[in-house]
Amino acid sequence: MKSLVYVLIPLILIIGCGCQATEVNDTAVAMGLGIDWQEEHFVLTSQLARPTTQEQSGSSEDSQFIVLSEKGKTPTEAARRVMLTLPKIPLWFHASTILIGENLAQEQLPLLVDFLCRNRNIRKNSLVVITRGSTPAQVYELQSPLEPHSAVAIRRTLEIQEKQAGIYMPVTLGDFLFKLSTPGIEPVVPRVEIIPNGNQKMLKIEGTAVFRGPQMVGELNAQESQGYRFLSPKRIRGGLFVIPALDSPERWISIELITSIADAKPVIENNQLKMQVDIIADGNFYEQTSPEQLLSLEKFNQVQRLAQDQMTKQAVQAINRAQTLKADIFGWGRLVESSYPDLWQEIKQDWPETFSQLDYDINIRFELRRTYLTDSSFIFR
Repeated sequence: MKSLVYVLIPLILIIGCGCQATEVNDTAVAMGLGIDWQEEHFVLTSQLARPTTQEQSGSSEDSQFIVLSEKGKTPTEAARRVMLTLPKIPLWFHASTILIGENLAQEQLPLLVDFLCRNRNIRKNSLVVITRGSTPAQVYELQSPLEPHSAVAIRRTLEIQEKQAGIYMPVTLGDFLFKLSTPGIEPVVPRVEIIPNGNQKMLKIEGTAVFRGPQMVGELNAQESQGYRFLSPKRIRGGLFVIPALDSPERWISIELITSIADAKPVIENNQLKMQVDIIADGNFYEQTSPEQLLSLEKFNQVQRLAQDQMTKQAVQAINRAQTLKADIFGWGRLVESSYPDLWQEIKQDWPETFSQLDYDINIRFELRRTYLTDSSFIFR
């Protein structure tokens, strides 16, 4: 009897859902979504994969996508208006990149949040990116080298650079919405801009947008963005930073970061609240532009201290910038609430102001692990 039930239930579900199924030929795959604010209206942009035959798949004459934009009083109205020019049903759920125009981020983001939270066709693991100096439509219309869809290129660039350069931290929509709705922590989002490349244009990840509440209030530069990454309470892996050589400041040493993790905790000293930040990291001696022999025990220790100093410098730059913007992007307010709940109740209403003046100490312990293929500098004969 149980076996019969197990067989009948899937059949009933298939038959019951069949009348609502959408034919594959009636759909279009959305590679990326973009939302902006112009003339008191939302502008929804979608990059859609262009259907190609087997004969066309190897041709590079035509772009492999189309970009459609429509305006509406609400994001959903704008999305439905796209279908006035599209003879297929867009599969919004496939969009793995969501571009938010800087006009919307700076002015009217609260109007968008309900759409992002409520809409079941928006993936919470999609990456969020803020445009700079351009609209989402202009970004999506750009032909990206080595990748037919710029929406996919942006996502892959963010993922690859995190492991190789280690500057910007990709942000999912779910994480972005969580920080928007949680007291004591503010969101940050990487930015993308269009840059000249000879006679062509290309996309570049540049800067990190900083929010205070539902409004973008400024940004971190590349150095500050990497410093923010060093302060991450989650274990980070990969990346690269440079330090000055021991023999001359115009020479450089590349340090490859293996792992790093930060532990921040609030403490009260002399009746004053402050943050104690401890970072444990390790890395590899990757290269040097100096002929000096650096791998003696004494100089090895000096290189480690220089690496610690560089990480400390960038972390301080990130904190100072965040305090200037009065935006607690590190979640220190949540830590205060957890450790000192009574104190948090007293200061939470004025937390942006309190955070901007909060004292802190940073202690970094960095260890070198490998030197790769050689243990000494190259010697010319």
